[in-house]
Amino acid sequence: MDHACSTKEIDAVQARVAIVTRTKNRPALLPRALASVGGQTYRDLLWVIVNDGGQRAPVEEIAAQARSAGVPTLVVHNEFSLGMEAASNAGIAESHSEFLIIHDDDDTWSPAFLEKTVSFLDGNPGYGGVITHTTRIDEKIVEDRFGTTVKEVGRTSYNSWLLSVHLSEMAEMNPFPPIAFLYRRSVLEAIGPYDISLAVLGDWEFNLRFLAKYDIGVIPEPLANYHWRPSVGGAYGNSVGAGIDKHVQWDAIVRNRLLRKDLEAGTVGLGHLVAAGRRQVSLNRMLYPLSVARGAAKRLVLGLRRVAGAA
Repeated sequence: MDHACSTKEIDAVQARVAIVTRTKNRPALLPRALASVGGQTYRDLLWVIVNDGGQRAPVEEIAAQARSAGVPTLVVHNEFSLGMEAASNAGIAESHSEFLIIHDDDDTWSPAFLEKTVSFLDGNPGYGGVITHTTRIDEKIVEDRFGTTVKEVGRTSYNSWLLSVHLSEMAEMNPFPPIAFLYRRSVLEAIGPYDISLAVLGDWEFNLRFLAKYDIGVIPEPLANYHWRPSVGGAYGNSVGAGIDKHVQWDAIVRNRLLRKDLEAGTVGLGHLVAAGRRQVSLNRMLYPLSVARGAAKRLVLGLRRVAGAA
């Protein structure tokens, strides 16, 4: 790997599932990630931690704890940060498995996540991958004399409405996070790795290419947890919450890039689809205030009717 060195503390492990965790200077989150991986009822796995240019000691420490707990663990140290998508590719390249998943250092699973997703793909060979429903967990970072801790402040359903995954809807927006998505390595080998030129939205761009050739199944159970820290910046911020302007900028870059490919090839393809998806996103944003106003008007009318009826 360019500008990176791989530290293999264990021999290559032939596991059915390779779990890639990208991290950089967020040691307070790593014990929770270990608990998530180590708590799985499904055990045929390899945990690959990619330290993307951060301090080595905390990563080595959590890897040692993982191995002591019976979790096969491999560490990849990048000499300096290569970015999220390059980190994903590095972890995937250093592993050997039938299935792949990106488990970021701040997200978590319910214990049955891998057992149910692997079982789904085993029983449904026509699907290239599978997702579960997701719970959004809002939290904050607390710094005191005892160190850095993470405090939960609330949780809501993230995508309980999602019962099937459509390419046409993916062209509008990405409806699920990486933590919820287990897929076959053979699909990645067919469509190519994550796009390292993208600062953000690499998972969405990957999902678009994925759905252009393969289907994704849905397990309608909230087995994945997507942790948000909307008011936190710096190392412990989310790429979504801490970098919303970057997401807006790169949304245009991804869509324009795909549409240009269509125009250069003289075809109607994925680029036209994401362009249409963007128009739908813009329309939804324009209509949303009208929808809110309509709902408020309905509630007002119903309230007046109740008053009139009571009178």
